[in-house]
Amino acid sequence: MRIIAGRFKGIRLAGLRSKAIRPTTDRVRQAIFNILGPVVEGARILELFAGTGAFGFEALSRGAASAVFVDRDRKAAMMVIETAKTLGVEDRINVLVLDAPRALKKLARSADRFKIIYLDPPYATEWIARVANDPALISLLATDGVLVVERGTHTPESPLPDVLHKKLSRQYGDTIVEMFGLDVNAGDHHAS
Repeated sequence: MRIIAGRFKGIRLAGLRSKAIRPTTDRVRQAIFNILGPVVEGARILELFAGTGAFGFEALSRGAASAVFVDRDRKAAMMVIETAKTLGVEDRINVLVLDAPRALKKLARSADRFKIIYLDPPYATEWIARVANDPALISLLATDGVLVVERGTHTPESPLPDVLHKKLSRQYGDTIVEMFGLDVNAGDHHAS
């Protein structure tokens, strides 16, 4: 697995040998960043279920301002910290060794806002519905932000809150990528 474009193009990312971690393929990551385009420049990124941190590091390589990585696996978190040191971006990251709901609550208390939130839980689990319907997640997404959800084709589509509207859905092999924005007309959920 490597960084595809930007400042760190071609640098290989360390991987953990774990059945719990399923890194996003280079092809899917490239497609996501092609769709996001200039939105990444200067953005604050939140990567939930970070694993290797490939999404966040790709975003930093492409000009994102900062990234918060969330993973409850301590070994994965330590690997993300080591990668940040290798790339010289440790001052632009934060790593939370928590499960996603606890991390969301902690971040919401600090009134953080993120331009891009990346949600890529283990396939065929209930995590998407649980996390995307958490009011803390909605409060963390900037008004003009994008929630990127990656799921397997065998993972059923989850009902999401009315304030999220689907911008697109694309399939790449056995992976589905969906992007959502906030519907500012669906109620006064927060100001950013």
